[in-house]
Amino acid sequence: FLHRDFHSGNIFLGAGSNKQCRFGDFGLSQPANNTSLNNEVFGVIPYIAPEIFNGAIFSKASDVYSLGMIMWECTTGCKPFSDVEHDIKLIYNIINGKRPEITKDTPECFANLMKKCWVSDPTKRPSITEVL
Repeated sequence: FLHRDFHSGNIFLGAGSNKQCRFGDFGLSQPANNTSLNNEVFGVIPYIAPEIFNGAIFSKASDVYSLGMIMWECTTGCKPFSDVEHDIKLIYNIINGKRPEITKDTPECFANLMKKCWVSDPTKRPSITEVL
């Protein structure tokens, strides 16, 4: 299963004593083994893996990249790249390796895991099992 539009706006927390985390907006999701070449880019630019902008197909690794951005958002309380326009310039910067600055108070192990999720080469990113 690939979400393909994984960002904090698609994560929901239960109310009251039920604090379970649930994911939503599966409109763009596909089975992981889907061989469809329909790879139109939709979603929120900062959460999209750089290889997708270069025409690669969505993968489990691209969802892991998105999770890394969500991890950064959890440590800062801010959305990634909220201080710049979400335009073609940001896309080129992401392709060229631009990532949000990790704050000094982020635990080192968490910072290292985020960086692994953000690696430009999707084959070098951790699996979701390794992240969790």
